[in-house]
Amino acid sequence: MAVKKKNYYRIVLQVTILLLLAYMVIRLFVDVNYFADFEAYCPLGGLLALTSFLVTNTLACSMTENQIFMGIALALGVIAMGKLFCSFICPIGTFTEWLGKIGDRFKMRYTIRGLADRGLRILKYGLLFITFYFTVNSSELFCKEYDPYYATFTGFGHDVVFWMAITTLGITILGSVFIRQFWCKYLCPLGAITNIFAFIPMFAGVLIIYLILLKVGLEISWVWPLAVITTLGFLLETTRMRTWFFPPFKITRSITSCTDCKICDQRCPMGIDISTYEVVDHIDCHLCGDCLYACPVNDTLQINKKERRWLPATTTVTLTILGLLLALNVELPTINLRWGSEAQLQTASVFSQPGLKNVKCYGSATSFASKMKRVPGVLGVEAYVKSHTVKIYYDPATIDEKKLKKAIFTPTNTLLKSPPLNASIAAVKLKIDKLFDTYDTYYLTQLMKQSTGIWGFQTQYGEPVEAIIYYDPSKLSPDKIKEIIESPSVTYKTPTGKVTQELNFSVAALDDSTSIVERSRFIRQMFSPYNLPFNGYKKYAAEEIEVYQVPFKQAMDPRYRREFQFLAAHLSMDSAIVRFETVYTDQPYARIYFVKERISQDKIWHMLTQDTLHFMYKGGKMGQKKNPFRFKTEGVILSKK
Repeated sequence: MAVKKKNYYRIVLQVTILLLLAYMVIRLFVDVNYFADFEAYCPLGGLLALTSFLVTNTLACSMTENQIFMGIALALGVIAMGKLFCSFICPIGTFTEWLGKIGDRFKMRYTIRGLADRGLRILKYGLLFITFYFTVNSSELFCKEYDPYYATFTGFGHDVVFWMAITTLGITILGSVFIRQFWCKYLCPLGAITNIFAFIPMFAGVLIIYLILLKVGLEISWVWPLAVITTLGFLLETTRMRTWFFPPFKITRSITSCTDCKICDQRCPMGIDISTYEVVDHIDCHLCGDCLYACPVNDTLQINKKERRWLPATTTVTLTILGLLLALNVELPTINLRWGSEAQLQTASVFSQPGLKNVKCYGSATSFASKMKRVPGVLGVEAYVKSHTVKIYYDPATIDEKKLKKAIFTPTNTLLKSPPLNASIAAVKLKIDKLFDTYDTYYLTQLMKQSTGIWGFQTQYGEPVEAIIYYDPSKLSPDKIKEIIESPSVTYKTPTGKVTQELNFSVAALDDSTSIVERSRFIRQMFSPYNLPFNGYKKYAAEEIEVYQVPFKQAMDPRYRREFQFLAAHLSMDSAIVRFETVYTDQPYARIYFVKERISQDKIWHMLTQDTLHFMYKGGKMGQKKNPFRFKTEGVILSKK
């Protein structure tokens, strides 16, 4: 007889995961610059991301290679060994299992069996279908909206839908205490996925048929194979309650040495009657190994009739490391778009531009692609957010690499300080190396803002980039400006604290001659207009539109530039308003274009001066923020489109 032992392999991995999560939470409170991505290694998010990428050819910001390769590792683990992630890593599984011991202690926990057990399993397949459907259609991880784990560790962050998350969290906690593994058995979409991979012949068969139908020319939505797979997964699980060929490794029981003590049944986290099996192929078996350690008789419970207690934990660690290594060395494009014809793409050239720090997420990559789509000769774009690299497919007969670089570059007019009426303004021309993307311009802006006597600067494309610096000649000289630009670093404030950014700008050429600029001319040159049409502006004829113009001094203040989008979105909430822009004539103005007789001048003024701006996020969520703008003088009607 063997002495009962604890499954330390499993306990160590479970505790390790919880300690890592605790570290992330604690660091949030001690490091203001730290961002904790609690979904970064979630295999469910990875499988959702991979599906979204295969269907839409895009990879949203919340979807990363880490998640994708962890999802692939999970699939391989299920096919080869079983539900290793659920058993050794999943924090919800660990939490609900440990919480369930409270129910056992007070004899409150019940194991659902029979038809009720089978019927309730449809819930996780329904949730799986819904999660995949909304994720792919929105290119955002829908699971974040209700995931009890994500809601808990982010403190119900902005991606969480409160009523959904609080519902699932309540069900998870109460279900764990009163019903054995309620979340894992009946609600977890990842549990449904792992069961589907356990039925890998079915999964592969449906996908092969779907691909063949696409190949022969049938246009079939991805939703149909998803519906078939989830339906068959539910039917196979509930009618068989056993795995199907896979995984090849299973718990085995020696009938000859078994004493029928049923200790293994009591120790099984999933409530499986291990003592009734010769080969434990129950669909809920996670190959956790607890029963192996619980059995008091040597060599009675084994893995494939051999002493391999170490195998599940070792495989889990190996697959996790493999997934992380692949994620480090393989980068998928965040967007991969082609708008050229097949004939054009066959003869297309490819231009690669690394180091574009402004290509940092799905939104900025999409914005970059939209910009390049307007460039004649550009046929497609791939953007790689992790390495800040873009690949541009272009027609070499229409555009060359130099023109592509010019199209990529964003010229700027940056006003740093508004000169007083009697100010002296001098201008010096120079060329700056290592200044290319908008983030470089942002860092240069932060550098210039901290230097007394610089009014603003302009940049335009060149190799190196050409710039004009406007400054107070009584306080600075061109040589001093060169010294400022070549500073090794810049430290600036953000909403979360101070940030230090290393710089490598160098002045390649400095014009010895300077010129004096009139203040009025400087203001006009530095003004950056903002223009955003919406609500079907182009469908209206000129005579249907009127323009409300109001003085807008803050249009000259670069600190408010990013707030314009919220004001425009606020105005767009009224369908009669169709465009917002800023202009400079004798002074800066805001212009609001609206459809005649559908909204009054007083209503527009009221919307501009409300204390709170209301707007709608992508996906239909409503948002609001304090109105940062101060409109003091009522406007007039220009009556011109």
